[in-house]
Amino acid sequence: MMHRRAAQKAAAAVAVVFVVINAFVSFNSYDVDYDPTEISRRLDGTQRTIRARIIDSLRERRGVEPGDPDFQRLFLARLEDLQAQSELPTARRTAQRTLDNTKQIWMRSDKERENELVEAHKSNVMNNEGVWHNVEPLSVCGRPTNVGSRADLALLEHARVDKTCPGANSNKLLLLQGQQTYGQTGNNLIETQHALQYARDHDVTLGIMDDSWPLRVLLPMFMAIQDKDKTEWQNKFEKEFCVKIFNNESELTEWDIVQWDNLATLGEGRGLKGMDEGYLTSKKMFVYVSQAPLLEYIAHQSKILQKLYRNYNTGTGTTSRTWESVRNMCSGIDAIFGEDSNKVVYSVLHSRSLEGQSGVKLMQRMSQSSGCHPTAALDMEPEYIKAILRPLGMLKFPILVITDGQNFDVIRRLVNDEEIGPQLRLVPGNATWLGGDVTLAVMSNVFIGNPASTLSGFITKSRLALGFGHSYNFRAKNDGEWVNTCGDTCVYDRKIMGSMS
Repeated sequence: MMHRRAAQKAAAAVAVVFVVINAFVSFNSYDVDYDPTEISRRLDGTQRTIRARIIDSLRERRGVEPGDPDFQRLFLARLEDLQAQSELPTARRTAQRTLDNTKQIWMRSDKERENELVEAHKSNVMNNEGVWHNVEPLSVCGRPTNVGSRADLALLEHARVDKTCPGANSNKLLLLQGQQTYGQTGNNLIETQHALQYARDHDVTLGIMDDSWPLRVLLPMFMAIQDKDKTEWQNKFEKEFCVKIFNNESELTEWDIVQWDNLATLGEGRGLKGMDEGYLTSKKMFVYVSQAPLLEYIAHQSKILQKLYRNYNTGTGTTSRTWESVRNMCSGIDAIFGEDSNKVVYSVLHSRSLEGQSGVKLMQRMSQSSGCHPTAALDMEPEYIKAILRPLGMLKFPILVITDGQNFDVIRRLVNDEEIGPQLRLVPGNATWLGGDVTLAVMSNVFIGNPASTLSGFITKSRLALGFGHSYNFRAKNDGEWVNTCGDTCVYDRKIMGSMS
């Protein structure tokens, strides 16, 4: 009897193995959805097995036939590739579930900040009940965002709903003009956002000369002009951002322009540039730190960013005054992922040297305020990257690097790493530009940035506004393990970021 039961179990096991092997051999890696004709194709023998497809492929592409010396090696290598491809959808779903369950955007480094957030939440959560229920969903470059979902609209719940634009009842004007700016694009984006916040904080109108630096910074990426007659574009821009665009100085006569007593001190040591009024106003906006409650500040800034991404450039239209054609913000995503851009899972690293030794000093100050490691975000060592990606299951998916090109040692180390190297992707030269790189990073599943970089800050703020978590800027070692010292929203915290908040 025992021998008979053993024989029955063995026969059942063989049957199971046979079913599994048969299913694997008949598996079509290109058919994802159920096909009702599949069974009939199996019965009449017209469905080709994986084995047959591999043999045909080796015959057509390599001229290799069964029995040739290299056949078995090439066959097994191709079989392994197909198996890896078949496992990707499952790995992608697993990674997405892990990402959804491990957001830490509100994390703070001490109890005081946690209490601040709790109290702000209690006092503001009911202020705008029902206001954001009808926010339209938003996709960028075919990839969905979380804008419009109830969970991620929590950021907007704390925005003060204004019935009129700032300065509607006075002639006070904060004017942005000229071409001279303080810093590069990352700084200029912060300056523009700070100017919009200043207008709101002080109830003044924000004015922008149409040949000035804010439009030079924004229009190549957002809100391109679609017609030589700019009237429609100007009306839309003014309405979206509650600003006033001026085409010439004669339009300023009725306005009382905001003046600052200490403005000249910001230009000390900068020669002729330090006397330029446009440059001084640009720098004034950079160093401006809003005193609005943290959650209200985040909400207002997030609304601005959502409006920008609802109007991202797709390669049609021009900039102001120079009438230069704009590029497609999706160029990087399209060049790398093509038709798969809407479903691919990937990570982006922002490697920024911050001009050598000055960058090291800036990171040291950032380390003191946030608790992050003073050099890890500059060095981007493989160990640092893998400590973030491995727990998320993201080492199986593409890893892209956007960089200022000043530290090739970072790229070399990543390329030579046995886990990261095979997944590393480079954006083709003709698709590499600031707007394309920003979109790649903003729409990634995981972003690893540099807290001392204003561009990393803009990317992280954009990701928050679109409802994404997993932006890693503040990391340090604790008992030998890499951990977050501050959540995503720390990029808005004036105690940590100062004027970069």
